[in-house]
Amino acid sequence: GERVEMESADSYTPAEPLDFVRLDDALISLQAVDPRACRIVELRFFAALTVEEAAAVLGISEATVKREWEVARRWLLQQIRSD
Repeated sequence: GERVEMESADSYTPAEPLDFVRLDDALISLQAVDPRACRIVELRFFAALTVEEAAAVLGISEATVKREWEVARRWLLQQIRSD
């Protein structure tokens, strides 16, 4: 299957194919278990906000965004790759 390395929101390029159906399914699952982490993924990956910008939007610390982004990124990659 297609995959993307979600190292950061700024690292995605068209040369890295992404299976949007699997990603959407994984995001729906993430939303159910951790809505804030899902919002962080949306802000960082889709809106390409920096950690600082995402923290300001959500009204949380940058450290929390970094921590939850890392956990969500790994969780999503596991979900996408396990199908």
